[in-house]
Amino acid sequence: MEFNITAEEEALVHDIAARLRAGDSPTDDDLAEELGDEVRPQLSSLVTKGWLVVDAQRSLTFSRIARAAISSRGDIGGAQA
Repeated sequence: MEFNITAEEEALVHDIAARLRAGDSPTDDDLAEELGDEVRPQLSSLVTKGWLVVDAQRSLTFSRIARAAISSRGDIGGAQA
């Protein structure tokens, strides 16, 4: 897992964490529709770096390691992500 992420990726991690806490299961298409297609390279990068995983329904969630990193860093998504 690559822990170094860009500021844009970190903002996206915040957004996804908030959505997951709210019970949403966003897909890449959901996020691209709402935030614009420029979010797709960031999503791809977060998948490549091991932060995000895509399930069978194409929903995005955090990897186990990412969840641990997020829960230990209050500045990324808070302890409940």
